[in-house]
Amino acid sequence: MSALYQPKVDPRSARKRSTKTAKRRLRQPHARRNATFMTRATEATTILGVNVVLIGTCLYTLGNMLPHQLTQQAKLEEIKGEVHRTTEHVNQLKESHKRSLTPSASRRISEEQGYLIGKNKRNLVWLKPSQTQP
Repeated sequence: MSALYQPKVDPRSARKRSTKTAKRRLRQPHARRNATFMTRATEATTILGVNVVLIGTCLYTLGNMLPHQLTQQAKLEEIKGEVHRTTEHVNQLKESHKRSLTPSASRRISEEQGYLIGKNKRNLVWLKPSQTQP
C-alpha cells in the first residue's frame, strides 16, 4: 500500500492524447517564446518612454530655471555693490563719531562745519589784486 495509486489508462486513448500533446508541445514553446518576447519588448518600450518623458521634463524645467537664475545673479551683484557703498558710508560715520568723542572735538567740529571762530584765531580774507588799484 505504500505505492502511489495510478489509474489505468486505455492504450488507445493514450496514443491519441500523446499525438495531440506532442503537437501542442511543438507549438507551445514557440508561442511561449513569442509571448516572452512581446512581454520584454513591451517592458523595454515602456521604460524607454518613461525615461524620455523624464528627460523632457528635466530639460523643460532647466530651460525655465536658467533665466530666473540669471536675474537672481544680477540682483545679487547689485546688492553686493550696495553693501560695499553702505560699508564705506558706515566707516565714515564711525570715524566722525570717534572724532566727536574727543574733548577738544566740539570746538574743532563747530569751526569746521560752522562759522564759529576761536578767540585766538582771526579771519583772513585774501583778495586778488585787481588792475585798477595803484
